[in-house]
Amino acid sequence: MKREYRTIGVLTVLFALLTLPAGAQDRQPGTSMDVTGQAVMSVAPNQAIITFTVETSEAKAASAVERNAKLADRVIRALKQKAEQDITLSTSSFHIQPVHEREDKPDASSSGFTPKAYRVSNSIVVKTGRIERIGELIDAAVAAGATRVGSLSFSRSDSDALQRQAAAMALENAVENAEVLAKAAGLSLKGITYIQFVPNMMQPGGMELALAEGEAVTPILPGQITVESYVNLTYEIAR
Repeated sequence: MKREYRTIGVLTVLFALLTLPAGAQDRQPGTSMDVTGQAVMSVAPNQAIITFTVETSEAKAASAVERNAKLADRVIRALKQKAEQDITLSTSSFHIQPVHEREDKPDASSSGFTPKAYRVSNSIVVKTGRIERIGELIDAAVAAGATRVGSLSFSRSDSDALQRQAAAMALENAVENAEVLAKAAGLSLKGITYIQFVPNMMQPGGMELALAEGEAVTPILPGQITVESYVNLTYEIAR
């Protein structure tokens, strides 16, 4: 796990005449100092979410549904077998749509659109911790009948714990910033009077996907996930 502190480009000392955090408007001028701390953690993902879609088209709606059901079942079986049970499956959407074509007749009043076929779409969401086998899962699903990979994202199963860890690091960084500023300004820190935690969403890192050719496995490079937190502190100071 890679940890990194990043000090905000400008650590601002704000006095009562400037905008203050909520609840701090009653402070006397020259008696407080506001600082911000930041923490950034880069971690490898440990789970992935993929959406596969099975689409079929037939002249009759019932035929399209029946064919789609068979293909979707094949895709689900293939995914379970390849993931070796470390997988969660759910249906995100199911649609039946008529495919129309315009029918022009000699009598203009009778022209219109008639169904040419019916398209059935079944989207399956896959959640798995087998990060190292994502490429194999994609290849297995496509070989079994999936016609589209709708999305692929990576995350952490312990995101809450990581956010709390980043918050503690950001608080430590804010305290360090306050001590540096106080020393440079010839001030004494009396104590913290206000703490504000500003969590940031986990941001996925770079991801690369290339479709496989022949017997090759589709390569997937998930990259890193960034966990970022900010903490704002208000100190009571003495000259």
